[in-house]
Amino acid sequence: MPYGWTGTTLEVDLSLARIEKSQGDYRLVENYLGGKGVNAKLLWDKVPPEVDAFSPDNKLIISAGLLTGITIPGANRACITYKSPVTGLHCFSNMGGFFGGELKHAGYDTIIISGKSPAPVYLWIHDDQVEIRDASHLWGLTTRETQHVIRQELKTDRVQIMGVGPAGENTVYHATIEHSGGSSASRGGAGAVMGDKQLKAIAVYGTKDVAIANKSRLIELSGSMLNRTYAVRTQVFEPIAYTLIQFLLQVGAYGNFSGKVSSELQQEINNIGANAQDYIDRTRDREVACADCGLRCKHSYLNPAGGRTFMKCADWFTPMVATQILDPDFAVKYTYLCEKYGLDVMTTGNCIAFAIDLFQKGILTKEDTDGLHLEWKNAEVAFALIEKMARREGIGDILANGVYEAAHQIGRGAGDLAVTTKKLETNMLSVFPTSPHLCLIEAINDKPCQSKLENAIYSGIFPLPKEERQAYIRDGWFPYPKEFEEYLLAGPFTPEDYEADALMTAYDMDQYTLADATGICYYWMMFWRYPVVNSRTLIADLLTTATGIDINEAKLTKIAKRIVNLTRAHNVRVGLTRKDDCVPGKVFKMTGPTQGQFDPRFLDKRINAYYETKGWNSDGIPTRETLDEFGLDYVRRDFEQRGILTD
Repeated sequence: MPYGWTGTTLEVDLSLARIEKSQGDYRLVENYLGGKGVNAKLLWDKVPPEVDAFSPDNKLIISAGLLTGITIPGANRACITYKSPVTGLHCFSNMGGFFGGELKHAGYDTIIISGKSPAPVYLWIHDDQVEIRDASHLWGLTTRETQHVIRQELKTDRVQIMGVGPAGENTVYHATIEHSGGSSASRGGAGAVMGDKQLKAIAVYGTKDVAIANKSRLIELSGSMLNRTYAVRTQVFEPIAYTLIQFLLQVGAYGNFSGKVSSELQQEINNIGANAQDYIDRTRDREVACADCGLRCKHSYLNPAGGRTFMKCADWFTPMVATQILDPDFAVKYTYLCEKYGLDVMTTGNCIAFAIDLFQKGILTKEDTDGLHLEWKNAEVAFALIEKMARREGIGDILANGVYEAAHQIGRGAGDLAVTTKKLETNMLSVFPTSPHLCLIEAINDKPCQSKLENAIYSGIFPLPKEERQAYIRDGWFPYPKEFEEYLLAGPFTPEDYEADALMTAYDMDQYTLADATGICYYWMMFWRYPVVNSRTLIADLLTTATGIDINEAKLTKIAKRIVNLTRAHNVRVGLTRKDDCVPGKVFKMTGPTQGQFDPRFLDKRINAYYETKGWNSDGIPTRETLDEFGLDYVRRDFEQRGILTD
């Protein structure tokens, strides 16, 4: 009997309206865990490189993390993997909330969606009962309306639902799959793939238990984790005003990419900071958590447009940076509209800023924008563009294809102003990177433009006085192997510290990959300066305790590297090369206090060092030796047959 996982995979072919259940592969779990790991192997096996993102043969693969749904603190994530319509690459979205755990309690680890339905449908999973149901009455509804109608139809409020809004129905490239309480699968077009399949929603309700190999030990480990949450709660999540002001120094002016903050803008920032707590006291309704999480990173705010909106960091800074409207009420309404229509907050902001920038430079005119005068600091312009993108109307039909494709459609020099990495819109913070370290992260990330590898240890601990850094290590918070302590004690990386930077970044990539495969939220690992899960030994202990599989730190590290190399291999197979591991060219043209740190040579040396650390050749392709070392001989044979590995 399986422990920690259900042992059942659900395969749904929408073209044939066929549902099949199959026994899960124990070796797959041993070698790839769950979530991102299992999904990477399934996508490699089931989606050949020539398959288009909007082909019926593209798969939407949804897997719960291996530790999700078994009451381990912070383990609640599900991973949605697919070939992205934006990048053409392997793409995954990691979603919190309650869906992943509910899926396992219904008796399934993974759902594989293929084909295209001839008419709108939704999938209803209730333990052993699985149905493809008509969704013609749901088509056109917003994400919240869809969830409300499905719950009424199923006569239960306990069902967990993920679905698309009008943006997904219209295959907007930055359409999301929305869940509940501010949880979504956002970056890279998951909602577009789901909408293209005419799958409006998936509803799950489960009543089954998930067997645990060693319950008493699991309770002990979970209690120990909970005892470590005090620091991150008190130092990060309770002083919630940081979500309003921490990133606003980055606002600068998106239109000119100067990296400078004018005195007028600085005064606006200061005013928000001075009034942040008053705003929070007046408009914050409550804190919101995902399943099995006591950190409560999301907060419910009263929406000026009515109802409530769930907010966290990116929901605040993205709309303000994109529009230069430094108004928290605007950010709340903007985020509400994105959730309502099923749009990625980050990419939508990039598209709005890109359009305004083109208009201000005369590349777009009122003839192109349906008579709209696009300008900064205009909320109505921003809201109008959101509506147009979601419905693919007018200029919104072009912007709905994302910045990269829109730039090519518009022409007239628009491509020179596009800010993307691997064709995906850049995280607004990455528009103004402050160090070569951030440039490296942006360049090599296996999920483009998320910059997920950046964490508060680099930004918050490295710059501290040496005595405080020593105390940080002594108190057990430093989440790296002992041999990495020398890097922390030496202080912040300089542009010349490319070897140390590459080593730590490579470790981060493996660690976050383990988070995506186990279902543990980043916020419980290395994202903040006080990580609750601060060692691979603890992760290995959790996995062994839950599943009964004998996993130690060395084996866990090998699994992480296997998943990272398989993800890279998938992208190499569809054409990714070294030239794609880059940052937006405008980074090297910036002026201001960080000028000179962005010399391309610093980035080039870092990429070389990173490749070497990963066991990849100079073009970023995993070598034969690396593939064989991590049990990816099937990838090596594929590469040899395709002529990718020739030496």
